[in-house]
Amino acid sequence: MLQQLTKELWHEGKIKIIFSTVGTILYMCYILTGNFSRIIKLPFFPRTISLIEVSILAFVVIFFVYELTLLKKNKDLFRKLSLKDFDSVEVLLTLIFLSILVNYIIYKFNILPLLYYLRFFSLVYFAFIIYLFFNLQKSISKIEWFYTQIGLLLCIIGWIIYLIEPDTERLNNFFQQHGIYLNLDPHKFRLIGNIFDPNFFGNILVMFISITIISFLRQSLQDKKSLIQKVVLLVFFNVTLLKTISRSSILGLFLVVFFNTALIGSWSFAKKKIEIFKKLILVDTILLFTTLLDRDFYKVFDRIKSIPVDNSAHARVQSWSSALDYIGKTPLKLLIGDGYGFLNIKYGLQFIGFDSSFLNLILYCGLVGTIFFLLWLFKDIYKVYQSIRYEELDIRLHFANFCSLLLTYFIISWFNNLLFYQFWLVLFLPYYYFVIDYGRKG
Repeated sequence: MLQQLTKELWHEGKIKIIFSTVGTILYMCYILTGNFSRIIKLPFFPRTISLIEVSILAFVVIFFVYELTLLKKNKDLFRKLSLKDFDSVEVLLTLIFLSILVNYIIYKFNILPLLYYLRFFSLVYFAFIIYLFFNLQKSISKIEWFYTQIGLLLCIIGWIIYLIEPDTERLNNFFQQHGIYLNLDPHKFRLIGNIFDPNFFGNILVMFISITIISFLRQSLQDKKSLIQKVVLLVFFNVTLLKTISRSSILGLFLVVFFNTALIGSWSFAKKKIEIFKKLILVDTILLFTTLLDRDFYKVFDRIKSIPVDNSAHARVQSWSSALDYIGKTPLKLLIGDGYGFLNIKYGLQFIGFDSSFLNLILYCGLVGTIFFLLWLFKDIYKVYQSIRYEELDIRLHFANFCSLLLTYFIISWFNNLLFYQFWLVLFLPYYYFVIDYGRKG
């Protein structure tokens, strides 16, 4: 509803160029600096909230004030809105906000849950504003260009960090000598990107690879120059992902390729779209051989074999066990949740979530809220499917890829807190809005 209203008002705005310029600069700074921005410790805010995130929050507040002035002149727009205009992400934001309000009634007021919610809300809404700024609506070439360029920049930054210092323990020590405590997990000779984590960085790359695959499938076989460029890009993204030596990222790569091959392959074969089928087999072969020829891929098997004695695996098992223990404390908590950001207050934990997005969602909103959100999400996806099934081939390919990505991330997020991860959010959501918005008329 809020997003639909924003889109309507945005077309009425007179100073778009100012907001677009400032918003784009903020977005690129946030994406390209990653966790480096946490080096600056802010007063009043926890270290997990960076200077750029506070700037984004301020930008969103100013944008809201601007929209309110527009709304005074266009009151009819508000009357036209209905519950049908509620997007599934807005439903999630509402559920989380209600969980906070309920817990404020039960427990005394604490600023931390509100700060974490404001960050989450501002990043979600900021991603939608960026979607408007870049004019990605119904522009398939633009959405592909957007992810190609950002993916390329992030990979280059990741390689620079890897070549300068591939040991995060030494990186930790370097910053500590200057009074900066980043508390990075110990990763030796793994590509961590500018967010200092190989698992999250690798799973973000899965998205870039999948969108590049669809861009490749849309490309004519006659345009050899463009095809070669996309092949080089795919190989570069894949080699970068493999250098993370992340089990979840490589699983994500295999899952998204498998789902895309199953969905697009079966459809193209049934509809006798032979050229699409040929290109799909070709791109799968390229990714397969790139993976098998890379020595870092085989290091993943050593990490899988070491799971019984692996500290990372033990930490995840312990995280799961703790989350299940908190969820199961009372039937009421299982149904309505424990409140977003309240884990620190109730249990004295140093973090706001466990290593599982779905267990966190149940903790925050309960089973009732989780099921409601998922049903609303599937309703939105089905509505898009109904509206685009007779549309051009290009958007159907991206819709299939979007479904493959969601399935992949849903599986990974059972043992990884990816869905609530801020850098994944601001990168994935413009693609989500692109696909979901394609189904809206007007």
